[in-house]
Amino acid sequence: MKLRGLLGFLLLVCLPAQAIELGSVRASANQDSSRVVLELSGEPEFSQFNLENPKRLVVDVTNLDARTLDALSQVDDTRIEGIRSSSRGRGSRIVFDLGGDYRSNVFALGPKDQYPHRLVVDVVGYVAGETATDRGATVTTTPEPPVQKRDIVVAIDPGHGGRDPGASAYGVVEKEVVLQISKRIARKFQGEPGYRAVLTRDDDRFIPLRERPRLARQSGADFFVSIHADSFPKNRSVRGSGVYALSLRGANSELSRWLQNTENADDLAGGVDLGDVDNDTRQVLLNMSMESAIRISKQAGEGLLRDLSRVGRVHKKRLGLANFAVLRSPDIPSLLVETGFLSNRSDAERLSNVREQERIAEAIFTGIKRYFEKNPPANTFVAWRKDNAGSRMTVTVERGDTLSEIAARYGLSVKALKELNGLERDVIRLGQTLEVPVGGR
Repeated sequence: MKLRGLLGFLLLVCLPAQAIELGSVRASANQDSSRVVLELSGEPEFSQFNLENPKRLVVDVTNLDARTLDALSQVDDTRIEGIRSSSRGRGSRIVFDLGGDYRSNVFALGPKDQYPHRLVVDVVGYVAGETATDRGATVTTTPEPPVQKRDIVVAIDPGHGGRDPGASAYGVVEKEVVLQISKRIARKFQGEPGYRAVLTRDDDRFIPLRERPRLARQSGADFFVSIHADSFPKNRSVRGSGVYALSLRGANSELSRWLQNTENADDLAGGVDLGDVDNDTRQVLLNMSMESAIRISKQAGEGLLRDLSRVGRVHKKRLGLANFAVLRSPDIPSLLVETGFLSNRSDAERLSNVREQERIAEAIFTGIKRYFEKNPPANTFVAWRKDNAGSRMTVTVERGDTLSEIAARYGLSVKALKELNGLERDVIRLGQTLEVPVGGR
């Protein structure tokens, strides 16, 4: 009886995940970009990559039933010359044939209001004369809004978790303090117009190292930062924060080598599925993508290190380079931040202090934000705001909006927003238009 129960359990565990289906497809476009939205019956598991000659965007959805993808062929768009789909294992491969040298961004959205799970494909590039329009295949009565300037997505990864507590000393446990700091960073990005934060974990759970970049990629992350608070028992006087970017050649110091070995011990890095391309093409694609990601990581990391030095001691004044498994994502700029060393009593006390956690979170937030304010990705609200600094824009009051929420969203006081729009009361109505300055905070 016990054996049958065990076999039944193992069979259940080994069964493939339930395939999801495509419900409807919507497409919209303006002069700057095109958007295709796939409404799905469940959460998609996906990866994407680009191919040249001709230009193609390939999206692999490992749990999507290919038999439901006929509606994709009905999408008509200037930038997307055609969409092809086929079975790939238990999932689907979707190929977007692009009409030019356009950039692309793929991300998932969870259910909200009347919308189910969605997979969103943005193709970015200027087309003269293009106007906003809905081109629907099975368009619903509540179409997706016109193409909007997207948020910059920052994935924040609290190290360790669950059965892996990380370092501990003087009553302080790494997995707990880094989660607290990560949540503080996330709240800051969530409160900043043009940014959105995602956490790889928001509770005490174990996530394998290869899963952390995958979760970031699935969220459409523009940047990945992993937060740690390690220990260095060889020398308990070692203290202070540090910032590390990926080095394919390995570590550049004994400390970096020791840290990377402890961080990599639990798992090996996972790769990105590049699909059916030959090995030479695979290597070229990976090298190009990773070189770009490392370059951005280093630029952002150097600024972030300076911000950390303003709020506390840094162990090294230079950006560290190490081969951490969690940083080996070829398509997302990534940093690992050591907020301090729990083997040092002073650092342990600092990291368990709420006020100090807030200062560290502010420094990390400021460093990443400063990079993107100078170098915003195309088709983002931050890029549009930078290009239109000093001018004003009009926003429309939507259901649930309040004057105070709109003021906070655009970095204004309620008084300033009322003065700008000649309002005498705090009451606003659905559909009302308000002027706000471009640039926000």
